[in-house]
Amino acid sequence: MTIQLQHIIGSPGLLDDENVLEPLAKWQSEGLKVALVTLVGVEGGAPRQPGAQMAVAEDGRYAGYLSGGCLEGAVALEAQVIIKTAKPKLVRYGKGSPYFDVRLPCGSGLDLFFDPTISSLLVADMLARTAARTSFALRTHLVDGHSDIAAVSVSPQGIDASRRNGDVFARFYTPKLRTLFLGHGPALVAMASLAAALGIDVAVYASDDPTLADLDRRGLRHMLMTGDVDGAIGQLDFASAAVLVFHDHEQEPELLSGILKSDAFYIGALGNHAVHRARLKALSVRGFDDATLARIRAPVGMIGGAKSKATVAISALAELIAEAKARNLVS
Repeated sequence: MTIQLQHIIGSPGLLDDENVLEPLAKWQSEGLKVALVTLVGVEGGAPRQPGAQMAVAEDGRYAGYLSGGCLEGAVALEAQVIIKTAKPKLVRYGKGSPYFDVRLPCGSGLDLFFDPTISSLLVADMLARTAARTSFALRTHLVDGHSDIAAVSVSPQGIDASRRNGDVFARFYTPKLRTLFLGHGPALVAMASLAAALGIDVAVYASDDPTLADLDRRGLRHMLMTGDVDGAIGQLDFASAAVLVFHDHEQEPELLSGILKSDAFYIGALGNHAVHRARLKALSVRGFDDATLARIRAPVGMIGGAKSKATVAISALAELIAEAKARNLVS
């Protein structure tokens, strides 16, 4: 099947705020000293979970966040002091902390590990691994600050959550979320636009010129090519999703036959319950069993009866992100 591809590049989105490795590498390339700050322990409730990170430069610039906004300024100041000492440090904030002037409204206690010794070679290695879409763990010894990279396995349920085991904290990294949208119409454009705004890597296979033109009008830069959709489906990995947005559903069995053989963590399809029953019947004839067919989310989305392109897009992306969160692909 040959149809058109739009690869949306777009500007950084909300999910990109979780990526502190790129600013860390940028500041190191500028000759600045830096610290990587990791939330390694939580006592009580807190806005962020263990593994949340900040990158801080010696001039006070920082990226990432560790709280709901009440802690970042104090962390940046502490990091600047620790950068000067060049010695890793474990610091408690909130409950049980010696810093009485830094209050956490949630009443929790947060343990933060400041590493001012992380090397540019290690950061470059981590970036290369994420670019290659491999998962890995940064294992940091909280006593001496030594860090190393370990390979991790991915199960059908996703990847482990970042966690502390004694004096070692394992921070798990996964590839950037990627979503393949296939179909046509206003709902597809809305979904692709929202996904790009969130910071998801997006590819759109559209079967009509008006859909491609609508994407262009929204200012989304793209690379246009003609090719076999099987190639894009073949690239779907454990951090990838696929969503079908067709109003005529004849093309779906062929497309879904390939998608169901992939490791995609989420597969969604537009259409009502009657459409989905026909879809399942056609795929069953192709040899797919009930357990495999259960991977398809249809009708797509979390908002029942959503009709406008905006509510359909929000509904679908909310369901997709919820599944990614359950698999620890996002925090």
